[in-house]
Amino acid sequence: MKSLHYFLALVPGLQLITCDAGPLATTRNGIYLGRHLPEFDQDLFLGVPFARSRVLRNPEPLIETWSGVRSAEWNGPVCYPPDELAAKVVNVTAVSEDCLNLNIVRPSREILTKVKDKLLPVAVWLYGGGFYDGFGADFNSNFSYVVQASVDQGMPIMAVTLNYRVGVLGFPGGKEATAARITNLGLKDQRQALRWIQGNIAAFGGDPERVTLWGQSAGAASVAYQMLAYGGKSAERLFHRGILVSSSVGPASSYRSDDDRQVGNYRSLLNKTGCLGVDGDSLDCLRKISAADLYETGNKVGGLYTWYPSTDGDFLTKPAVLQVLAGEFPRHLKLLAGSNSEEGFAFSQALTATTQNGVQTEEQLRTILGHAMPLARPETIDLVLRAYPINGPSPPYAWPSPDERFCTALEAAGMKCGAQYRRIGAIMGDYGLIYGRRILAQKFAEYGMPFYSYRFDTWPTSVPVVLDSRKPGFAGHSSEYAYFFRYPREYSLYGNNPPVAANSSAHLELSHQIPAKLIAFVYAGDPNAINRKSRDECAELQA
Repeated sequence: MKSLHYFLALVPGLQLITCDAGPLATTRNGIYLGRHLPEFDQDLFLGVPFARSRVLRNPEPLIETWSGVRSAEWNGPVCYPPDELAAKVVNVTAVSEDCLNLNIVRPSREILTKVKDKLLPVAVWLYGGGFYDGFGADFNSNFSYVVQASVDQGMPIMAVTLNYRVGVLGFPGGKEATAARITNLGLKDQRQALRWIQGNIAAFGGDPERVTLWGQSAGAASVAYQMLAYGGKSAERLFHRGILVSSSVGPASSYRSDDDRQVGNYRSLLNKTGCLGVDGDSLDCLRKISAADLYETGNKVGGLYTWYPSTDGDFLTKPAVLQVLAGEFPRHLKLLAGSNSEEGFAFSQALTATTQNGVQTEEQLRTILGHAMPLARPETIDLVLRAYPINGPSPPYAWPSPDERFCTALEAAGMKCGAQYRRIGAIMGDYGLIYGRRILAQKFAEYGMPFYSYRFDTWPTSVPVVLDSRKPGFAGHSSEYAYFFRYPREYSLYGNNPPVAANSSAHLELSHQIPAKLIAFVYAGDPNAINRKSRDECAELQA
């Protein structure tokens, strides 16, 4: 068994105390006691508060100080609503409105004394979940394997995961919320975490001048929104690099926080909570409702993406795409961004869930696109349909030509197929997740800024569709998780995402190559700083 004794670390800002009980770090607020993880030879500091939150109020900086030592040995409370199974797996014991805490994973104190870097680059993870789900300690984004690999390849980094509010608790809309400046609360939570990291991460051995914001899906969109915050003119340099996995500046923030749609959603929320027509401020009425009840009620309003980041004239001053096209973003950043070939598959399934046999006709597809793109004129929908013909070749379509075997496999798994499945999958993948990356890449190139792109075109699973998974593999949305986090094949993602494909040395090699490139980007700002090629001699990522 490895000794739990820690040596004095020659790292500026680190608490220079030897303690058999665990690692210590002195922050601006006080001293934290962490926990050693012998399996990875890492130190953990868990559940560290970075701000205070109350229902439908802006996050408040953590100004509390104390003497003595506080425990950061176990996960802190998570925000509503954690995935029940995910929370159980990581032993989350508390859900609270006051949930703004973070977790730090670093190489052990002993390793820190041996590396050349006095302070390590920091990867800050923002989880996905459609802005209605997720939490920082989720084992689907366990960074221990990435941090371990970073040490092994001579590019040691540390990682931070954090909580931010979601659903109506994180993204309320309507005129009242806009006037009270409480829109985009989840994005403001993230920003408070980044401010805390700037002021305190050196105490844990991290470099505040080398912070990479890394997110997937809604987390990747969050990276883009943090880049664009306050018109892109904020003097705060809270991060320096960004990794955007399967999202960027998509269409979501095109909605205004006080438009008719959000006004209607807010009124519906008031009606369902009994706050419609009450005397006084309706927000005060909502704030008296428990966070759990308010979140659950909010989920009964509108559709899946009712409560979402929006253009509020405050945190987001204009639609994200238009802001990027105008060049209104900081010039010091480096980005790495990409997407999966079949990103649109899961979204096309969600959009066609109420159909009997999938989308069979163009008129059905036109109706669905009208709901998915409510601001689009009919003639715009016509242009889209002409750009994506039903018998289009592959590529550019990700899926091969209509395949009866594929449709039969989907239907056997309780999913929808239909004659238009390739078409709707391609449209929704491009519209929701892929085209934003192209726009970012073009604008970064225009300004001579480093931008690296990738495409994940690997199928962890295929036909027959895995029946005990929440989604099939293919190269669909979130199918990359096991490959990006360097998880071993036996690592359980408890049905959320597929593991690395079995019985394939090429898949295993790929699951080592990808995180090596991501680590190099976090460490050096260049994914090609490490020269590892796949077995088929894939070309390097190109700036």
